[in-house]
Amino acid sequence: EPCAMCAGTIYWANIGHVVYGASEEALLALTGNHAENPTLSLPCRELIARGQKSIEVIGPIPALEAEMVTPHREFWKT
Repeated sequence: EPCAMCAGTIYWANIGHVVYGASEEALLALTGNHAENPTLSLPCRELIARGQKSIEVIGPIPALEAEMVTPHREFWKT
């Protein structure tokens, strides 16, 4: 899922559709309180909904979420 900064960039860049496989909650479960990746608990759908543009947001995709986070598990253990 796009982070808050990425969602803002999507908004300002006039990107009309966002599709993501894994939620920010899944990222938080991986990173925990990792100092190099503090997670802001603000789903992209909430941020985009507060704007004046119509942006379609699709995700997370449950059938893909586990597969998408698997490569990241080892990285965030370090």
